Amino acid sequence: MTFVEAVKNLKPLLADGATGTMLQSMGLPTGEPPERWTLDNPDAIRELARRYAEAGSDIVYTNTFGANRIRLRRFGLDKKVAELNRLAVQLAREGVNSAIRPSSLILRPFVIASIGPTGELLEPYGDLEPDVAREAFAEQAAALAEAGVDAFVCETFSDLTEALICLKAVKSVAKAPVMVSMSFEENGRTMMGIAPEDAVSKLLDEGAFVVGANCSIGPEIVERAVAAMKAARPDALLLAKPNAGKPKLVEGKVVYPVTPDEMASFALRMRDLGVAIIGGCCGTTPEHIAAMKTVLSH
Repeated sequence: MTFVEAVKNLKPLLADGATGTMLQSMGLPTGEPPERWTLDNPDAIRELARRYAEAGSDIVYTNTFGANRIRLRRFGLDKKVAELNRLAVQLAREGVNSAIRPSSLILRPFVIASIGPTGELLEPYGDLEPDVAREAFAEQAAALAEAGVDAFVCETFSDLTEALICLKAVKSVAKAPVMVSMSFEENGRTMMGIAPEDAVSKLLDEGAFVVGANCSIGPEIVERAVAAMKAARPDALLLAKPNAGKPKLVEGKVVYPVTPDEMASFALRMRDLGVAIIGGCCGTTPEHIAAMKTVLSH
C-alpha cells in the first residue's frame, strides 16, 4: 500500500511524537542541533525511530527538520547537507525495519522527510531572499528524495509565504506527495498573523497533499486550528500534531504537562473530526503515542 492510499483509506494514521526533545532526553546537549547526532550518534537516531514504530506509529519523521543549508550554517554543518539528509533517511528506515510492531494494517511505518523553516525572516521583514530560501529547500529535498522517502512534510511554518516556497521547491525536485503543517499561537493565528482558513486554502490550491497544524502550545490550540481548516475546506486531508502542552521548569528540568491519557483523548477527538494524520510534537514521547494507539485501535 502506498502512502497516498494509506492516508486516504486508513484514516486516521498515527504519526510519531517529538524528535528534538526526545533526543535531549537521550543525552543531546541543549543548544546542539539534533541533526548533528545523525553523524555523531546514529544509534540514537535509529533507536528513536524504532521506539516510535514499536509504540504504534504508522508514520515516522526523519531527523532533518533543520537540515537545510541556511540553518546548518550556524553550526558549521552547511557543507554536509546531502550527507545529513541521506543518512537520516537510512537511519529512520533501519529503525522502523528493526521494530517489533503491534498489530497494524501498516506492517512498516512510512518514513516521512521533515523539512522545517530556514530560521530567518524573508524580505521585507528580514534579509532572506526568496530565491535563496527556495534553493536551500530544493537542495535538501533533492537529497531526501534520492534517499527514498515515502512523502515530505514542510512543518512548523509560521510564514505562509515561506511555507509556499518550501512546498513548491520540494515539488520541483521530488515526485513524492508533500504535506504542509503550520504552527499557530493562542490567538488562533501564526506568529506572522496567518489564519488557518487562509493557510489551508492557499496550500491546497498549490498542491499540498495534506495540510495541518503542529507544535503550537498544545492540543487545544491545534484542535481549534484544524477545526477551522475543516470548516473552510471540508474536502481537505488534515494533520494534527501538537506539543504535549506548554513546557514548565520543574526542579531544573523542562516538563511538558499533557499526559498520555490526555493525548489519547485528543486523538479520539481528531478522529471524530475526520483528521487523516494524528501525532505529537515537542514533549510527546513513545508513551504518549502508545496511549494514542490503544484508543485509536478500538
